[in-house]
Parts: sequence; structure tokens; C-alpha cells
Amino acid sequence: MRSFEQEQLRARTDALQGQVDNVLATYEQQLRDIAKAREVLAASTSQGWSDDNLVRVTTNAAGVPVDVWVDPAAFKRSAPEKLAASFLQAAQFAARSAKSEMDALLAPITAAAAEFAPQEQLYEELPFVGRQIGDLLPAPPEPEASEPAPESVPPVDDEDEGPHWKGFGAKHGW
Repeated sequence: MRSFEQEQLRARTDALQGQVDNVLATYEQQLRDIAKAREVLAASTSQGWSDDNLVRVTTNAAGVPVDVWVDPAAFKRSAPEKLAASFLQAAQFAARSAKSEMDALLAPITAAAAEFAPQEQLYEELPFVGRQIGDLLPAPPEPEASEPAPESVPPVDDEDEGPHWKGFGAKHGW
């Protein structure tokens, strides 16, 4: 080989080595970012309140409810249908908040990954190649605007009008 060809080969090798070093450095940074994100997400919670402030739902980073709080007055001020809608609304708010927090936390990781993502046209048949991490899970549905149910709150009574506990145990052999 001539010295000119050796110099060209050495220059290309050096350029490739620089690219490999850059990819390796980015990969190592991603591993550190993922470890940090994992720790933060493990301890992360989000809260959502219903519009009537009768229900608060706390979720983990995946949007799974881990705690529910109900205003004690909810059973006197709300009908079961409205209270169920409040639970649903609070849980959806908390899940959307958790997803937003996760997306923000993972943004640097996904941005670095996008730099090395394969070209889309080469992998059209593979559904998850090159997709953002946050796009794998669908966003929680937006709450539907519904007409308010007519107020049919029964009068407050100290007596429990529900099924009696004695009948339940007798039916099951207790």
C-alpha cells in the first residue's frame, strides 16, 4: 500500500473511531439517565381531583391508582352516579398528569435515542422500531362532557336503608 492510501485509510479509521466513541458516550449517558429516571419514576405519584372536589385519586407513574380520598360529605351531597363520575374524572386527571410527568422525564432519553434511530422506510413492517417510548401507551381518554344528572338526593337519615348484614352471613353459612 502506498503512503497516500495508508493516510486515507487512517483518516477514515479515525473518523469511524470518533463516531463509535460518540455513540458509546451517548449510550453510557442514556444508561445513567435511564437509571435516574427509574429511581424517580419508582417514587413518583400524581394526583387528580374531580371538578366537584369530592374525590382525589393518587396514581403511581404508570397511572395506576394507589390511593383514593373521598370527602365525607360526598355521600350526603352526591348521588351514586355523580360520585362514580367524580371517581372516573379524578382518576383520568391523575393518569394524564402521570403520563405528562413520565414524558417530560424521558424526553432527554428519547431525544438521544432518536439520533441513532434507524430510517423509517427500512423498517416499516416492524411496528416498534424508531417509535418514541411515550407513544407505546395510549393517552388516557379525555373526560366526556355530559349533562348533569338531576339532583335526586334522598333525605339524610341516620338509619341504614341498605341490605342488612345478618342476611348476608346467613345466606353463606356463617
